[in-house]
Parts: sequence; structure tokens; C-alpha cells
Amino acid sequence: MLSKEEQMYFKKRLLQLKQETMQMVEASEPLSFEDYGELTSYDNHFADTATQLEEREKQRGLHDTANNLLEEVNEALERINTGTYGVCVDTGETISYERLKALPYAKRTVEAQKEHEKEKLTSLPEDQSFLTPEEDVRGDKRIQTADELINVHGNSSS
Repeated sequence: MLSKEEQMYFKKRLLQLKQETMQMVEASEPLSFEDYGELTSYDNHFADTATQLEEREKQRGLHDTANNLLEEVNEALERINTGTYGVCVDTGETISYERLKALPYAKRTVEAQKEHEKEKLTSLPEDQSFLTPEEDVRGDKRIQTADELINVHGNSSS
């Protein structure tokens, strides 16, 4: 368990991280076309529009990452207030001081985090295939299925 001094140290670090993250959120607001000084994309060259779209996507990614980090920091500050900071949310074990020093908003031990990530990976939906199921019986033989077309004509990788 963390001492009061250690908890105060981490609270100070988290508050500083929160302030920095809030600045990142504000600075990474996704841009609109109007931010580029254009009211319409009608007269823009498609390469200019593509560049603007790429910039907007980068800004959106930074904004989302900063928002997620801010949420994690706020959760950690709440755990400090409730007295559960430094305790794994899954196992109830103490999170190592070294882990908290490296990642002050950590809510799981290293082992529990690995298990959590493994579970997230296994819960992802299975890749969907465009192949027609073998049990598919259609009355209209004029419709060719994706697997029939591949068998006859191949695909771009073969």
C-alpha cells in the first residue's frame, strides 16, 4: 500500500498530467475546411483537399488520444480520492511502485493488463469472409458468388 506522501506525489503528477493533457485536447481540436480559409472545396485542387483531409484525420487522432488519456487520468484521480489508487481493478493486488512511477494512471498490474489485452484480442469479431456459405442454395443460377468468380477468373493476388 502507498504511504500518504507517495499518494500526494502521484496526485501532484496526475494533476500536472491532467493540465498538460487538457492543453493537448484544446490544441488538437479537429480542423474544418473553414479553418483553412476556404468556404467551399469547389475551387480546390483534389490534392489540396486530400492534404486537408489528412491533416484533419491526424488532428482527430491526436484529439481522441488526448481525450482517452484525460479520461484515464481523471479515473486515477478518482481512485486517489476513494482510496483505491495503486490497487488493481481486476485482481485487487497492489500495483508496483515502479509501474505507477512509469504510468501514474495505471489501474492494473502488469500481469492483469496483459490478460486484459489478451481478452480484448480474443473478443474481436472474426474476420468476415465474402465466400458464399456451402449451405447457400439460391434459385437464380445467374448470380455468381465471390468464390465462383475467384475460381473462374482468379483475383488480383494470383
